[in-house]
Amino acid sequence: MKTHRNLPFFVPHAGCPNCCVFCSQVKITGERAEKDINVEIEELRSMLESEKGEFDESQIAFFGGSFTAIERNRMEKLLSVANEYIDSGVASGIRISTRPDKIDEEILSVLKKYRVTHIELGVQSTDDSVLIKSERGHLAKDSFESAKLITENGFVFGGQMMIGLPNSTVESEIQTARDIVKMGASEARIYPTVVFEGTKLYDMAMNGEYKPLSTEEAVARTAKCARIFYEAGVKLLRISLHSSENLKNAPLGANHPAIGELVKSRIYTDIISEKAGDCTGKKLIIRISKKDISMLSGHNGQALELLKTKTKADEIKIIGDDSPRFEPILEIQGD
Repeated sequence: MKTHRNLPFFVPHAGCPNCCVFCSQVKITGERAEKDINVEIEELRSMLESEKGEFDESQIAFFGGSFTAIERNRMEKLLSVANEYIDSGVASGIRISTRPDKIDEEILSVLKKYRVTHIELGVQSTDDSVLIKSERGHLAKDSFESAKLITENGFVFGGQMMIGLPNSTVESEIQTARDIVKMGASEARIYPTVVFEGTKLYDMAMNGEYKPLSTEEAVARTAKCARIFYEAGVKLLRISLHSSENLKNAPLGANHPAIGELVKSRIYTDIISEKAGDCTGKKLIIRISKKDISMLSGHNGQALELLKTKTKADEIKIIGDDSPRFEPILEIQGD
């Protein structure tokens, strides 16, 4: 069985045209925004050298900011080094993340030249009021237009969205997920909003202008969007920021270390409770993939307790088998 992973290299947002209210790349990456290109190249080489022979298939992934917004010479030098390691067999391709308003035909031709294969777009929301309040510096139409260019030029398109931004609602988040599917996404990431110190969002939270989501609220809302991606066949790459992204500097918001697993558990409980209906006085037997048993039995049994509340079943039994993920088979026993 082939092993695959991304080889992430974080590029602080020196080229970003503005600073969103939630963004603090210095806090996230632990580094100042600008770095000498020669130092950066040596760090990239060092990371890639350490990964030689570790995996059958790897992608070099430039994350941490808007890659196509950084200074062009810096971008091409980083891509050139990455290409050396594609030639030597360390990696099979390159993925980048960037802003919707920093994609055009010319930049896509450059990315294609350097063998970039996957482009993740920071859509965040397709509600213009959310984008404006978050000071994103672009509108929803920019995301639709950029996604169209990306897919038409043969790149694998991934959409990134956020949960719990200023002015955002459950309805606008669900619509954003649906819009990312419509844009032709093959992949997606969902980031419940965490509030870093030193950001405008932190100040907004401190003065009462913004209310961060609790973990429970974020889990419930994220699960609704994640389910849209799963059901549409869009690969969900990640829920929450990467573990290396200094979350200790984010004291507010949905900063639970296992929020991804909590979301998956919530998807199961939502699906099961919808299928089961009212099971008052009955026994509910649930057959799920044996790989997913922990999603219902883990985290101090929270998922099971929620299921008992939702279904009103007297007893719940979980059986692991070879069922597909998120396709539970139910048996209800009793009068």
